[in-house]
Amino acid sequence: MIKMQTDLEKLGYKQELKRNLNYFDNFSIAFAFISATTGIFSLFGMGLSTGGPSFVWTWPAVFIGQLLVSLTLAEVASHYPLSGSIYNWTKHLVNDTYAWFAGWIYLVASLITIAAVNVGGAPYIAQMMGWDAGNHNTLLMIVIFMVLLQTLINSFGVKLTAMINNIGMVAEVGAMIVLAAVLLAVGIHQPFDIVFETAGTEGSGSYLPVFLSAMLMSVFVLYGFESAGSLAEEVINPRRIVPRAIISSLVITFICGGILIIALVLSISDLTAVMQSEVPVMEILSTNLGAGVANAFVILAVIAILVCGTAIQASVARLLYSLGRDRKIPGSKLWLKISPKYETPIAAILFTGIFTVLLTSASSTLSYLVNMCIAGIYIAYLSIAIGALIARKRGWNAYTSPWNLGKWGVHINILALSWLVFGFINLCWPRTPDAPWYVNYSIPLLVGCVFLIGAVYYTIFVRPRHRIEVSEEKKTYAK
Repeated sequence: MIKMQTDLEKLGYKQELKRNLNYFDNFSIAFAFISATTGIFSLFGMGLSTGGPSFVWTWPAVFIGQLLVSLTLAEVASHYPLSGSIYNWTKHLVNDTYAWFAGWIYLVASLITIAAVNVGGAPYIAQMMGWDAGNHNTLLMIVIFMVLLQTLINSFGVKLTAMINNIGMVAEVGAMIVLAAVLLAVGIHQPFDIVFETAGTEGSGSYLPVFLSAMLMSVFVLYGFESAGSLAEEVINPRRIVPRAIISSLVITFICGGILIIALVLSISDLTAVMQSEVPVMEILSTNLGAGVANAFVILAVIAILVCGTAIQASVARLLYSLGRDRKIPGSKLWLKISPKYETPIAAILFTGIFTVLLTSASSTLSYLVNMCIAGIYIAYLSIAIGALIARKRGWNAYTSPWNLGKWGVHINILALSWLVFGFINLCWPRTPDAPWYVNYSIPLLVGCVFLIGAVYYTIFVRPRHRIEVSEEKKTYAK
């Protein structure tokens, strides 16, 4: 413990959060944040209807790109094991101003992600309960219940959060593997070469634009691995454990999720009916397993979604705590409040819950939430890839950390940067020529608005305060 506190003090902070998470705890939180079950159950239908069965190839394509990103993030996390991940990493790689904007966009994107996950899971709960899954008020009530439960879990200590995530992780892996095995055992209705079937989604043109559109499903699932770094100040031996958790959570998600996606596609008995269904996964499960068994697996999926939201909220709360500690956001003193009994950033946790409910009440359109959170996360990841290259050019010695990329570091950073730029452009590319211009360019417009709001606040409040702090430090040093 003494060594860990000394390590943290070298980075300019004192130990306030309880350090009691091991590798499995840290891995489970990152794995729950990614949550293949959540993404597949929420967006499998979008991928299938957009690109036909061939959309399954977006899964390995996105994984390769994200693996490069995870390697980049893992190396930086090993050097700077601090709460707040993206924000604190960029602060040490580049400077305070760069870090503030990276942390700001990451904060907004992460808050939206909580809403996107819960909104994606609400229709399944409504359907099981026999309620109208298309009614906004019904879905809002379900989201409020989910957020309340997640907030309570996170408030009662990080160890409880970790325990819930551990249970959820085991249940999720088991559910994906068992569900895939059951579907394949019941009967494969399609030949394996269906994975090359486009189902006419390309129309009379090329399939490439359709394939790039269908990537959204895989992109939405395969991110969030950096959340292992958000809880670094609560992890034992974080310089070694956090990088392992970041990479392994992505790899295992890819394997388990890929098996389930293939099983779902091969189990389609009527491709046209499934592509037109409002809830394609339920259509496949009900047809093959019957309503009763299908609902049992849906319950497991809902549990995974609840756990996913819990993990994301835990990560965002630490980011708020980290920004508040550096006095970089409104109400900084509030975000520093730690529960004396449970040793959790209680105010930050409560805020994330309230914000999620307010955002959901304003918009229940899942596609907009998904697009915005992915765009923000990709920009945040991009800030690390660029920051690592800037730091290397300045003479950053990556070999000083126990987990580093060695001689491959620069090459991996450049490849990760290229992938993220491509992913962001693909996400923002207009695809509805008949829609109004502001709909076609809604993502870059929303990102621009977030940056503009952040720039105004930074210029008026953060920058003047930072100048005063630097001036005081120089005076102290001179004395």
